[in-house]
Amino acid sequence: MDTGEAVNAFLRSCQARGLSPRTLDWYRGILHRFAASVHEVPSLPDEVERFLAGVPGCDVTRYDYWNVARLFCRWCAKRYGVANPMTEISPPRVKKKRPRTLSVQELGCLFLVARGKRDRALLTLLVDTGIRIGEALNLSREDIGDETIYVDGKTGPREVPLSAGTRAGLLEMVPHGPLFWGAKGRMTRSGAYNVVQKLFKGAGIIGRKLGPHTLRHTFGRQYIVNGGDLISLQRILGHSNIQTTRIYAELDMRDVVRQHHKFSPLRDAMAPVQGDMFDEVARAVDIRLARLQNTE
Repeated sequence: MDTGEAVNAFLRSCQARGLSPRTLDWYRGILHRFAASVHEVPSLPDEVERFLAGVPGCDVTRYDYWNVARLFCRWCAKRYGVANPMTEISPPRVKKKRPRTLSVQELGCLFLVARGKRDRALLTLLVDTGIRIGEALNLSREDIGDETIYVDGKTGPREVPLSAGTRAGLLEMVPHGPLFWGAKGRMTRSGAYNVVQKLFKGAGIIGRKLGPHTLRHTFGRQYIVNGGDLISLQRILGHSNIQTTRIYAELDMRDVVRQHHKFSPLRDAMAPVQGDMFDEVARAVDIRLARLQNTE
């Protein structure tokens, strides 16, 4: 069977299942390249491996191509009864990277520079709920409940808890209809990125790939650090697989240092000999800082 025809049938099937337009576009771009390289629906791994070997870019890109090919070939095996070559092709290795997150102090700086009602409401919403930017932009006044909001994301509709302060800010936006607007109509994804990136710049927070998703990652990490559990976090974030959520349970070095200072055995061991050495040092540092400030 012609691969191009199978790709079009696969995309129609995905659309019928309610996949988002963004996901469909992502599948379409990869599978059109696949169809241009593999002309007949493959039943053996050789052609697929040649295609994957020619994928440019980083290991994450190669994994994405492998994953889309896996979904397509599995669908073809069920729909047309052909062999699935992807069962014999191992996924590319991907180096695990901890997502960039913000400290509590950095979040505070963001709120200091978010002075407009719309920008502050958007920032508060993203930090309080961890929802995706697309989910935020699709919200309407009617989606705001007493203690939750109703969002429609990649894994389907879900209900997400909402703090009282965040709810109050959203209710101030519009009396009905979509919540977030720009100068020329409903706020677009690029418009929201610009808003968030300006806040980062104004707060003096620099780095690569800073945007709304950074706030989603920050929510996930802080939720776990503050004592939240993975099961409820998975439900809030709308992850279909808890392995995706599990990345937030991995402590970064800031958490490790904080835990070390709190639980180091040296603190208890030295206390009977010299008193609480750590507290004495901390008090001495505070006194010295106060003296320096008084002399300025």
